[in-house]
Amino acid sequence: MDHGSIRRTLEAIERFAWRDEKGMRIQPCVSPVWDTILMTIGLRDVGIPQNDERLKRAMKWVEERQIPDGEAGDWRVYRPHIKSGGWAFEYSNTWYPDIDDSAAAIIAFVKQDPESCDSPHVVRGLEWILGMQNTDGGWAAFDVKNDKEYLNRIPFSDMDALCDPSTADVTGRVVEAFGIVCKEGVGRIDIALEKRLMISVHYAIKYLQLTQEPTGSWYGRWGVNYVYGTSNVLCALAYSDGAHIENMVKPAVQWLRDCQQSDGGWGEGLTTYNYGEAAAKVGSTASQTAWGLMGLLAWVPASDESVLRGIRFLCETQVVENGKELGSWVEPQYTATGFPRHFYLRYDYYRHYFPMMAIGRYKRARAELEGSES
Repeated sequence: MDHGSIRRTLEAIERFAWRDEKGMRIQPCVSPVWDTILMTIGLRDVGIPQNDERLKRAMKWVEERQIPDGEAGDWRVYRPHIKSGGWAFEYSNTWYPDIDDSAAAIIAFVKQDPESCDSPHVVRGLEWILGMQNTDGGWAAFDVKNDKEYLNRIPFSDMDALCDPSTADVTGRVVEAFGIVCKEGVGRIDIALEKRLMISVHYAIKYLQLTQEPTGSWYGRWGVNYVYGTSNVLCALAYSDGAHIENMVKPAVQWLRDCQQSDGGWGEGLTTYNYGEAAAKVGSTASQTAWGLMGLLAWVPASDESVLRGIRFLCETQVVENGKELGSWVEPQYTATGFPRHFYLRYDYYRHYFPMMAIGRYKRARAELEGSES
């Protein structure tokens, strides 16, 4: 135990340990930027005013975490000519800004303040993401042109993660971000930039067409699993149109309907990364139910029976203690992915902000439906 290698290894593990009154847990990373972005989206979706000082402070904090130009980053190997403009997952990680966080940040900025579509930080983020699009039309998490899957077959491959290819869930998030900017930025954003965003989306949709599963779903690389991927893509395609979009959406919506649980929720276990046929066949969770609902609400009315059953599940499973609703849900399951088949994560905030997004979008869709009927 006194050997230097063993001592350093144990010290490294200790640095991942968190202790409190409940004991010790291992936490491999922190996610403050990611959580702040998604919590802002959730709060806006449920109707917290855009000028709420707490949201303004939160997004100011996120803005200050945008990685400045000139910082080193592995992505510069293949894209040395583009300027930095992304956000990292952690407090600060200039080597690895990630495209998923950056796209989600843009969505949060525009939801919090639609006039931010042409702000310097949003435009810089858009420019960086545009420059990181892969030749297949999709986006990876951290890198570009890093899709040589044979690298994962090398004996010393670390958790099959030596490459970073395009994924449907990240691509869906980017398309959604580009879509909300184009929608809210009409007459505000630069015409040339808008055209580049639309061209980029055109190639992204081709990528999504090619990666749709025979079941109608999409694989979820960073969330468990097909419910996550399918939800991200459906939310993205809501900003597009055309017959080819409809041909993608119909089987995806039907797949979500088919895998809804008897209790009205959605649930999917980690084994689906090994056995795809097991998708969405375990107990419902709050976060996965929210993903299923958001995917459906992007395309079906609030009166849809599957939507109503999903909302009912969230309402009935919200935690109540001493007759008082505590406002969140119990979710011990792991619903996020580090490396498929090797390493999974449980984000404690997933049970908070994703249901908020789903319920908020349902309320808005319901109000629109009732308004159209009056």
